Amino acid sequence: MFSHWVVSVLALSTGVMGMGRFTELIDFNGTVVPAIHDDVKVLCGAPPNIPDNSLPSDQYAYPVGLLLSGGDKKIHVDAGPGNCKQAACNAVGGAGVIICNDEKNAIDILYTDVGFFAQRVYQNCRVRKGDDEFVQKGQAFCPDGWNVILTDIGKDCTAPTLPGSK
Repeated sequence: MFSHWVVSVLALSTGVMGMGRFTELIDFNGTVVPAIHDDVKVLCGAPPNIPDNSLPSDQYAYPVGLLLSGGDKKIHVDAGPGNCKQAACNAVGGAGVIICNDEKNAIDILYTDVGFFAQRVYQNCRVRKGDDEFVQKGQAFCPDGWNVILTDIGKDCTAPTLPGSK
């Protein structure tokens, strides 16, 4: 007897999706059910060269949301290894998202992909302190040689206000 599920890997709109992290399962009625194959490595408390910090979880809503709303706009990061730049942050500083290129060539990554990795850190590095929820600094690694860091950037917000703006 045939299975009720047919698995098809689709090349979807973003690079992360195109890397095979997203698979669509189609049931026998033709209904599409998304499934995530999350092979993203997340380290909470990393990287070691950034002072330990944790911020109230709601402070990350703006920078992560901004990245996820980036559409087809890309952020350029010059050749690495270890070349990092701010991708998004609160205008007054504090919570920020940094992208780092560990490859020997420059990269252009969709803002939405950076947001996807930022979400993984946010989800994995949340901690409770009394009645409040905080996100400690953390880093998510893409198998393609780049990574994303969530951290307190202080008052030095140098990222563009909107993805794709100069």
